[in-house]
Amino acid sequence: MKHLVAAVLTLILSSAYAQETAVFPEPFHRLTPMNELPETVMYTKTMVLVDAPMVISEEETWRTFAETAHRAFQETGIDAVAYYHLQDARAGRDVSGLLTDQLIKRGIKNVILLSYSLQRSSNQRCGLLITTFNEKASFVSPEQSAYMMTGNDWGAMMDQFEKYALLNQYQTQNFLISDLPEFFTGAGNVVKGRRAEGFAQDLKLDKLAIPRWPEDDNAQAQIASTDTAQMLTATGSRLEQVMQAYPFEYGFVDPATDEDQIRQDGSPFVLMRLQSTKENLKTMLGYEESSSEKAKSGEEASTPVYKYYVKHIYTGDIYLGNVWDAAPRWDDALYNHIQHLRDDFNLNQ
Repeated sequence: MKHLVAAVLTLILSSAYAQETAVFPEPFHRLTPMNELPETVMYTKTMVLVDAPMVISEEETWRTFAETAHRAFQETGIDAVAYYHLQDARAGRDVSGLLTDQLIKRGIKNVILLSYSLQRSSNQRCGLLITTFNEKASFVSPEQSAYMMTGNDWGAMMDQFEKYALLNQYQTQNFLISDLPEFFTGAGNVVKGRRAEGFAQDLKLDKLAIPRWPEDDNAQAQIASTDTAQMLTATGSRLEQVMQAYPFEYGFVDPATDEDQIRQDGSPFVLMRLQSTKENLKTMLGYEESSSEKAKSGEEASTPVYKYYVKHIYTGDIYLGNVWDAAPRWDDALYNHIQHLRDDFNLNQ
């Protein structure tokens, strides 16, 4: 009977592997499916990325889904030590780089991705992906293999995963697994150098590098659906339109270009951007929120917004602007930032 159950379960899982992997965002959907768990997941630490709306309904959030998954991980012996919303983990270049360093120091060797969306097809609304951590800011490499499972019901999928792991008798060496998931906001404060709520006066003399971000007509979309590979294909037409208001010298660069190379090519400053909720962005950029701001909740607290700032590459100093100018659309946020810069230099009179 045991062999029959295992055979049926294997057949179910095989059909899942054959399904389209579009349930997973870039670059995860390009990984190679395999029908077994990574060997390291049963004896080393694992981080979990959750690709789901922050608020799904009045009763459900991305954290409730993570809690359901954590119970299954605990039962199977997977030591999931850190949970991040994917949007926060990939909020921006500085965030991903700093977070990667933190994960390496913590000894993280594996990545789990939990994906969920009601807007996807009815038989592929959720997905579970388990693979190894490549110790880079991308978290995974396109050529690596990953265990994958998809379905239309989060709880049923996790029950199915738990049965799979137990029937295949995976042996674990993780014996001190926490009862509850531990949640983190990106990499925390990303400011490495001096922090200034204003504009760098040297921008009048020095060239500013502008990474070509994606042309995104639906700027409200979660950052979980974007990736550097998509950024590289952007035409930059809308970006070029907005940048026409910038009063000093600038030049466009590939977003994947190393900052040292940008500086060597003649741009000591680079325009940076982050996307997350207002609360999380203020944490990442070292703002102190007032009591009234901390008390806010609801749609505003869960809506992702964009915030631009300028970074001096050599020192790591960042210039945030003298006004909080974030906006739900990337082009509005960039336009706001440029207009406040023009005001600061008395160029709008």
